[in-house]
Amino acid sequence: MTMTTQEWLDIFEGRGMPYAAVNDVLTTLTHEHTQARNMVVEVDHSECGPIKLVNSPVKYSDTKPRIRSPPPTLGQHTDEVLKGIGLGKKEIEELRESGVVA
Repeated sequence: MTMTTQEWLDIFEGRGMPYAAVNDVLTTLTHEHTQARNMVVEVDHSECGPIKLVNSPVKYSDTKPRIRSPPPTLGQHTDEVLKGIGLGKKEIEELRESGVVA
């Protein structure tokens, strides 16, 4: 508990065993490897402003994976999803009024 992560990494280096640092979220998001692989991208959210998201870890030669849209807000797609499974407008309103869905 008194040693830093770097001190442990230095001790394990060259010992012939697998090891890696366990990083907190901030360290992971700002790590040079994470940055080099474009693993964190900033997107503009209509209600939250700019937010950082984790990009796809899978990288291909010809196709560049990307984040297509910011995450939805609570209930943003409720009507669309429930209509997709056959519920009508009245049924959806009843579920919303009773607090079952947002």
